[in-house]
Amino acid sequence: MQRMKIWALVVWLLAFACPAVRAQGVAQVEPDQQVFNFGTIEEAKGLASHVFEIKNTGTAPLVITRVTASCGCARPEWTKEPVKPGESAKLKVTYNPKGRPGPFYKTITIYSNAKMRRYNLAIKGNVKPKPKEPVYNYFYAVGDVKLNFSDVLFNEIRENETLGRKVNLKNFGTNGATVRVGKVPHWLLVSMSPDTVMPGKTGELTFLLDATKLKKKGRVVYYVPLEVATPGKGKVTGVLHLVANCVDDFSKLTTAQLEAAPKAQLSGALLNFGLLENGEKKVTGTVELHNAGKSELRVYSAMSDDSRVKVSKGKKTVKPGQTVTFKITLKAKELVGDFSTLVTFVTNDPVEPVAMLKVAARKE
Repeated sequence: MQRMKIWALVVWLLAFACPAVRAQGVAQVEPDQQVFNFGTIEEAKGLASHVFEIKNTGTAPLVITRVTASCGCARPEWTKEPVKPGESAKLKVTYNPKGRPGPFYKTITIYSNAKMRRYNLAIKGNVKPKPKEPVYNYFYAVGDVKLNFSDVLFNEIRENETLGRKVNLKNFGTNGATVRVGKVPHWLLVSMSPDTVMPGKTGELTFLLDATKLKKKGRVVYYVPLEVATPGKGKVTGVLHLVANCVDDFSKLTTAQLEAAPKAQLSGALLNFGLLENGEKKVTGTVELHNAGKSELRVYSAMSDDSRVKVSKGKKTVKPGQTVTFKITLKAKELVGDFSTLVTFVTNDPVEPVAMLKVAARKE
C-alpha cells in the first residue's frame, strides 16, 4: 500500500511538471550595438564608460553568468538578476586609458544561458596621451647616452595597421652626443630628434611600424643598431630589441563569425624544468595547443626571443577539437642561476591571438 502511494505521488508530480517543461523556452541575447566607438578620449581625464543595453528577445528568462574582457584595462559590470523575455539588462564597460596612448580595440564576452552561450561585443577608440612630460628612468647606456627602454614592444599590431612607439634618451656626458640609427627594413621607419643631444638634455627615438609592408603574421624580432658619437670619445654602438606580434584584423567579424571562430588553449602557463644538473647540456619539455573552437586554428608563430630556448615548429594548422604538441628545448649548459623567459604563440584566435608560456629553470 505504501509503495502504491509513492507511485501515485510520482505520477501526480510528473503531471504538473511536464507542462512546465514543455512551456520552457530559450533565452536570446540581442545588444543595442555590436561595437561602441569611444572616439578620442584623453588619458588625463581617466576612466571612460559606456552602457550596452542587452535585450532578451527569447521566450525564457536570460541569466548572465559572467562577462570577461580581453584586457584588464576594461572592467565589465552587468545585471545579475534574471532578465525576463522582452526586457533588457545593462552591461557597463569601463576603460582605463592610463598608460595606454593610441588606438585600442577590446572584446567583451558575455556568458549566459542563451541559445548562443558566448556572445562577443567590443569597444574601441583612441587615447590622447597626457600633455605633461612623464619622469623616465634611464637605464640602458650607449656611451654617454642612456635610454629609458632597451626593448621596443608592439604587443599586437593588426595586419593593416601602422603603429608608433617612442624611446626617450638623455645625455649624461659633458659633450654633445650624436645619435644615429643603422640600417632597418623597409617596413620600419626610425627617426631621431634632435640628431645631437647636448649635455643634460633629452631626445627621442620614434619607431613607426607599417604592418601592410611587413606582409607577415606572427611574431617579428629585429635588432635595431644604434651609434653614439661623442667628441673625444669616438663612437659607441648598441642595439634596441624590437618585437611585434602581427595579428589578423578581427574588427569586421560578425557575431556569427566570432561564434564559429577557432579558440587556442595552451595546456599550461608554465613549463618549469626545476633544478638542472651541472652536467646537463640540454633539457626538453612539451606543451600542448588545443583548438577548442569551431573552425581551423592557424599557428602563425611559436617562438622564444631567447636564443637558449628552441621551439619545435609543430603543425601550422589545428582542426577543431584537435591538439598539437610543441617541443621546448632549453640549452642547459649556457645557464647560470635562475632563468625565465617567454614562449609566444600567435594564432588566428580572435579573442586571444597572442598566448604566452613561461619557461623557467635553475642551475647552481
